[in-house]
Amino acid sequence: MRYIANASTHHPSLPGSGPAGSAHAPGPLRGAHLHLMGSTPAPPHSRTKNESDCGTHPIATVQEQKKAADSAHVARLRRTIAKLETSFFRAAPSFLSLGIPEVQRHLPGPGLACGVLHEVNAATYGDGPAALGFLFALTSLALKAKPGLAVLIASQRAFAQWGRPYGHGLYRFGVDPGRLMLVETSTDKEALWAIEETLRSGVRPAMVTGVLEHSFDLTASRRLNLAAAALATPLALASPGKAAVASAAATRWRIGALPASRDRFGLLLHPCWSLSLERCRHGRPGKWLVEWDHVTHCFSLVEIMADRSSAQGTGLGSVG
Repeated sequence: MRYIANASTHHPSLPGSGPAGSAHAPGPLRGAHLHLMGSTPAPPHSRTKNESDCGTHPIATVQEQKKAADSAHVARLRRTIAKLETSFFRAAPSFLSLGIPEVQRHLPGPGLACGVLHEVNAATYGDGPAALGFLFALTSLALKAKPGLAVLIASQRAFAQWGRPYGHGLYRFGVDPGRLMLVETSTDKEALWAIEETLRSGVRPAMVTGVLEHSFDLTASRRLNLAAAALATPLALASPGKAAVASAAATRWRIGALPASRDRFGLLLHPCWSLSLERCRHGRPGKWLVEWDHVTHCFSLVEIMADRSSAQGTGLGSVG
C-alpha cells in the first residue's frame, strides 16, 4: 500500500507543526512521506501493479502441471505398446511357396509370408466354395512343407449354406483328414478367440485357417497378426464377398470360380479360379487365372493364359 502525504492537511495536535500549507514546515508527515515511499516492504497480502500483470494464478499452474503429467503418461504407454508389437518374441521370417513364379514376383518374399494374416474373400456370394477351396490348397502346401497338424476354425453359420468339408474332397486337395483339426464355434467372436488361442498355444500347427460369417474389423486383425508373429505360423482367414473393410492383413485375395477342366469322361479334373491380389504390403497387386492339380497338389497358371503376354491378355493373365 502506498502512502502519500498531503501538505494541505492540518494537524493541530502535532507539536512543532508550521502553518498549514507551509512548504518549510518540518511536520512529521514529510518524514513519514519519505519513510513510507522508501524501501519498506509491502504487506504480504498486497501485490504491486507489475506482479499483477505478469504473475500466474496458482489454480492455472496446478492444471498445467496435471496436463503435462497426463501427456507424459500417455507417451510412456505408447512406447510400451510399440515395444510389445516389435518384441524379441517375434520368430525369424519364413515363407510358404505358392509354386507360381508369376504370382510370387508380386509378393515381398518367395511366397506368402508366415507369421502374418492373409485375408481371403469370395468375389461374390456364390464364390464361397471357391474361397474355401483356395484355403484348402494353401493348407495342402503348408502340410507338405511343415510337420504337425493344420487347424481349421469356423463359425457354424459359415458352413450353413455350403456344407462341411468331407474326407474325399480333402484328399483331392492333398489334405490328410488325419492331420486336420476342425473346430466349430457358435459365433464369429468365438471363432476369432479360438484362432488367437491356437496361435498362442504350444501346439505349433503347420497352418491355421478360419472361415467367418461376417467380415472382421481392424482390431481383430491386429490381434491375430501379433499372435501369429510369435511362432511365424501361416494364417489365412476367409470372409464373405462384401465390401472390403480396414484390416491389418498383409495380403488381401479375391477368389472367383471359373469353369473347371474335365477329363475324358466329363468329370471335373482341376478346379480353376480367378485369383486377384487386391492388396499386398510391400508388394503390388495382380490378377491371374490359376488351377489346382489334384495329382501333384500344386498351383499352375491356366494353360490358355500361360502362353500369352500381359499386353495381349484380357487383364486376367499375369501382370508380373
